[in-house]
Amino acid sequence: MKETIQWTAPSPLWENAIGQISAVSRRAGLNRPSILRFATDTFMDDFMQMLSNDPQRLGQYLAFPETWRGASPPPEPLKPAPAFARKFQRSGLIAARNKEKSIGLTPTTNQFARFADSVTSRPLKLYQPAHQRFYLLTAHLVCERPGLPDKIPNGEREEKVSFVMRRLFPRDDLKINEKLPPLDSSWEEYAFVQTDQGAKWKRIESSQKNRTLIEGEERQPLFAVNFNEDDGRRRKLFAAVIPAGRREAYMAAGKSSTAIIGGQSTAQPDSRTYLMRSIFRDPWKNLLQTAAHAKSAVEKRPDGEDQPVAVINDLLKGSREQIQTISWLILLDFANLLSEEMPRIWNSLNGAAVSPALNSAENALLSAITNTTLGNDFAADLVTVFPVVSPPVYTTNQVERSLKAALLAVRPADEAQPGNIEKNLEKVVISYDRKSPDALYPKFLFPLADAKFSLKTVLDGATVSITPTNFLKTQQNQTITVEADKVKDGEDYVNRIAQLVEAALPPAPSNTAFQPIPLAAQTPMDMREGWFTMRCVYERPLCGAIDPPVLSDATEPFQIAGFFDPDAPARPIRIGLPIDTTPAGLRKFDKNTAFMMSDLLCGQVNRMKGITFADLIFSILPFPFHKSLDVPDTGGCKDNFGMMCSLSIPIITLCALILLIIIVTLLDFIFKWLPFLIVCFPLPGLRAKDE
Repeated sequence: MKETIQWTAPSPLWENAIGQISAVSRRAGLNRPSILRFATDTFMDDFMQMLSNDPQRLGQYLAFPETWRGASPPPEPLKPAPAFARKFQRSGLIAARNKEKSIGLTPTTNQFARFADSVTSRPLKLYQPAHQRFYLLTAHLVCERPGLPDKIPNGEREEKVSFVMRRLFPRDDLKINEKLPPLDSSWEEYAFVQTDQGAKWKRIESSQKNRTLIEGEERQPLFAVNFNEDDGRRRKLFAAVIPAGRREAYMAAGKSSTAIIGGQSTAQPDSRTYLMRSIFRDPWKNLLQTAAHAKSAVEKRPDGEDQPVAVINDLLKGSREQIQTISWLILLDFANLLSEEMPRIWNSLNGAAVSPALNSAENALLSAITNTTLGNDFAADLVTVFPVVSPPVYTTNQVERSLKAALLAVRPADEAQPGNIEKNLEKVVISYDRKSPDALYPKFLFPLADAKFSLKTVLDGATVSITPTNFLKTQQNQTITVEADKVKDGEDYVNRIAQLVEAALPPAPSNTAFQPIPLAAQTPMDMREGWFTMRCVYERPLCGAIDPPVLSDATEPFQIAGFFDPDAPARPIRIGLPIDTTPAGLRKFDKNTAFMMSDLLCGQVNRMKGITFADLIFSILPFPFHKSLDVPDTGGCKDNFGMMCSLSIPIITLCALILLIIIVTLLDFIFKWLPFLIVCFPLPGLRAKDE
């Protein structure tokens, strides 16, 4: 005969479950694992003492919905007895409870029942350890015989117990602006599965959700605790700490749209496209935004008047130096991507023969790279430096006229030469200055954006009319006119180039492992509300399909609070600031913290030493009060020495508090948030110095 094994709620809760009126409530109370809530850092000691002295109090630790405005009532103080007297204490507690029942007195646990009734409209939300809340999942594994005796897993036969986290989603996929439907039985259950692409939520068929595990589903361990019931029977309770601190990992995991019952592999996205977007497409689009902001500053002052010529020259020089520096790095990353991931196109750019011939997607990308050129007007304007330097630093011959030429210039064919551009850019320690550029910077110019010339839209089968305001243009069969000076036009062009790169990517060899897609590049999940549940699992792997895993009923659905959840209780924090803040008092503090600075960081710190607070104010004021921060970049500290700085943490804490108050007070003029941030109470008698 095959014995039936099942999971149940902790036995101290069975009596309350049996007293329920409806069969559904009785079943839920008997078969559903329970979630216990603790509000002290000694929660494990409290849990063990409760089971050792009075396990019937377990109901007082049940998790109910709460907020910091209405916290769950704390359990009654526990008075643990010495080991030799524990049995007599239990007998007294049992007699007292029986007397209360016989004369109709209200049990003490009813205060929790009343609290639960008053918060039924709130969702059960589990808070994080940072909020001083800890939660335990508890359940019994029993044999379905009279008395429900414990089933002890046989470790020699590799039997084990664990629990799995499941997430609930509505049956229909909703858009981000659609309201979630009420939580009910129509919501579907998803398993948390670890894959090569990271964690995923995979849907389980409704008929299988309490019968099967998904291959690769994350299992978390349960631990066993023994205790004695009131009738003297020895019981084994399984428990586990609920990982509420992993909330962001659970919320950000991707969702699979395919229903999975067993292990099934899904198509793996090509991570090379995300690499291209992160090193080439997105930095280029950000550069266009930078150029647009610089263009606005060049054209008009904040008061609407024209900028003086000297200011225009300074702004244009500074923006072009910044844009050209980033452009060299973007071109280098793009050239490396073509060389490593698309060698056929890279060889074609270098004039080498390719066999077999390029396909249509590869030819389209090669044509776009070759025909993307700089206009003559822009090339002539680009080499002009104000004030005029004699002899000129750059000539028009040093301006690469096409994207193809710039890629070949930034990654020359002779990669073995010791002074190649990539190594030199890694060695640079001084900011790029167009009047006297460091010898390590490349000798050619090809900015991917500009504050004076605009990047225009490029569409399939159409190019931009050749006008003096064109920055990048392509030569094809047709010509159209588009609106000038729009960042969106440039972004359309960059997106088009990126699409051509994605289309031309060759298939990866079958034995090539993709890099996992970073979390920041993955499509975010619906982060509004996350409903979870848990199931306990008993596995007998040596039995195979004869004895499949035994899963418990799902726990009560719950949410996991974020770190800055407004309903979360606040852990008491008290920061002791220095009492005596006079110079005589501050000199007594030890400089007990040190940090290291390299020679380059040391040079940056030295640059800031000559800047006053007034300089910072003038740098953000409009004309005619504006004064640029003119601090030359001298590279690192002299003689290539770094620096070790020793600080006093009490004084740093005091400075941080003062700076916080200043910043918050200034921002309070806009956001009006100061009343919600700081509350101060008078504290009589707290003086820094004695009279």
